[in-house]
Amino acid sequence: MTGYGSFTISSDNYKVTVELKSLNSKFVELNLKIPKNYMQNELVLRNLLTQHLKRGKISAVLTVEVLNPEKHPLRINRPLVAAYVRELKSMREEMGIISEPDFGFLMTLPDAMSSEPEEADPEEWKLIELAFQNAVKELVESRRAEGKALERDLGIRCELIHANLKEIEKRLVHRLENVRTRMLQTLNELQDSFNIDGNRFEQELIYYIEKMDINEEIVRLTKHLEYFVQTLDEEESNGKKLGFIAQEIGREINTIGSKANDAEIQVFVVKMKEELEKIKEQVRNIQ
Repeated sequence: MTGYGSFTISSDNYKVTVELKSLNSKFVELNLKIPKNYMQNELVLRNLLTQHLKRGKISAVLTVEVLNPEKHPLRINRPLVAAYVRELKSMREEMGIISEPDFGFLMTLPDAMSSEPEEADPEEWKLIELAFQNAVKELVESRRAEGKALERDLGIRCELIHANLKEIEKRLVHRLENVRTRMLQTLNELQDSFNIDGNRFEQELIYYIEKMDINEEIVRLTKHLEYFVQTLDEEESNGKKLGFIAQEIGREINTIGSKANDAEIQVFVVKMKEELEKIKEQVRNIQ
């Protein structure tokens, strides 16, 4: 389920911002971007997220702005800088370079200077936890709102399938009369050339009509649609279950289409298939 949540919290010393984005996925996939000095707390943050987010491809970005420089004093890695100087002087002598190493350049070398504290500040960590908790709440609300919209859309699709099914039911009697009329016309045309047993013809006609009967499929399809809507109302995540029901709905629609033998009914079958494809596409978003 897609969603978005962000939260910013500040104190006299820090400004912490957490931004969460969620995309559709069958499983929980977490991608965390946090400052290096909080890497040891990554598992805690992951657990905080997975407590409330059961699935989705989730991207989390933590940004900490230090408002009080005394909290993150500038530190120079003196042993490392001294090692840089020794190596540069050695290279200067080997290559015959006259100039001395530039101090400003030395400060740009990897890990020569850092403002990150050696240990995490409890105040900063408390702000981070609060920011994550509130960002998760906003993300959950965002996903819940999308879920409600998705539920309404799926319900409408089921209603449209049911409406087309009702149109098919209206045409059943007319459809069987057409079949009987066509077969009788064919029989009358053949009577001059063949000796046809009327009783046998009636038996074959009954058998043929029974083979074309779609009342059972209509009843099952109606029940599947009711069960689909009922499942939508359940609290737990129902993606897989809805997918299975959609498969059964498709099976009944296909059977009706194959047995219809009627142009008008086929039109409504196509309309039902169109709505079912939209349902399947939406169900994939909640699996």
